[in-house]
Amino acid sequence: MLKRVMGLCLATAAIVCGQYATPPLSYTVVQQNSLFGPARTMSIYRDGSKAAIEVVHPGTHLRTIYDLQARTGIGWDASQAGAECGTSTFRGDWGDPFVGAAGIMDDINKQHPTPAGTETVNGVSARVLEFVMEGTTGKSKVWIDPKYGMIMRILMAQPVGEPKVAFETTQMTFAAPPAAMFVPACKAPAPVPTDEDKIAAITGGSGSDYAFANKGEPTGGGCMILFHVVRAGSMTPVTSGFQVFVDGKEVPVLANGLTRLVNMPKQFQLDVRVPSGGGTSPIFRQCNKPQTTLLLVAKNWDKLGEGADWLWVKSGKLAGQ
Repeated sequence: MLKRVMGLCLATAAIVCGQYATPPLSYTVVQQNSLFGPARTMSIYRDGSKAAIEVVHPGTHLRTIYDLQARTGIGWDASQAGAECGTSTFRGDWGDPFVGAAGIMDDINKQHPTPAGTETVNGVSARVLEFVMEGTTGKSKVWIDPKYGMIMRILMAQPVGEPKVAFETTQMTFAAPPAAMFVPACKAPAPVPTDEDKIAAITGGSGSDYAFANKGEPTGGGCMILFHVVRAGSMTPVTSGFQVFVDGKEVPVLANGLTRLVNMPKQFQLDVRVPSGGGTSPIFRQCNKPQTTLLLVAKNWDKLGEGADWLWVKSGKLAGQ
């Protein structure tokens, strides 16, 4: 079976590409393809630096719009009403059908095809080549547009039975496609929440007052760390019912729930244990002041390990408390 080649015209494909004129930059090409798996219909549209590819096969209808200059794409499942857009970037070929045809011909040329006249396929007078694929005894055929090198049809011999059409270009026109083909018909994805957004949801306050304690770069120097366990949303302190361990060693918890941590290394393991389990995390030291506040914000005190966040307090009413 032919291997799919999506690179630019390289190796022997360069020889094939050199035989043909450069195609116009505005076109519509529609192809039926079962060379590389289940049969599918692919429609490729281009107008200068704008391109779009539509792929349809049973149960799937995908569309992607490309900005060839920015090398970006927007894709969605067109079979789903209100589908969300997905974004991508690409390097090399974006799916240019003329580059793809040259890649397929690269493989066919390795089979030493021989000329077999000319025939018209879907309005294009095409050169016909015959070749024998490995694993078959009958002859396969390929029909090629003599001007731009587009493959118009491939008839593949089968190990058993009659040859089958495995690839066909059913439409090739050279005019600017409708502008609507390059307009996304999908919903913009929901914005990815920032750390400040996440912290605001956890604390019910300003996300800029805090920073996650289990990510980022630790600071140099030392400080007194005032550690509290608080409840998410209300930020009210939990004063009892838990133990605190630093790097496996228990440290005392005062009657008001405060734990003082002194001379902590740049990274240390902090554990808060409760009868139903607990929470643990590596902590990256932040000592921008002589005294700083660290919080374990518990979303569910009964299942502490399933819902808790570790936050440094940078500013606000809890700073230095």
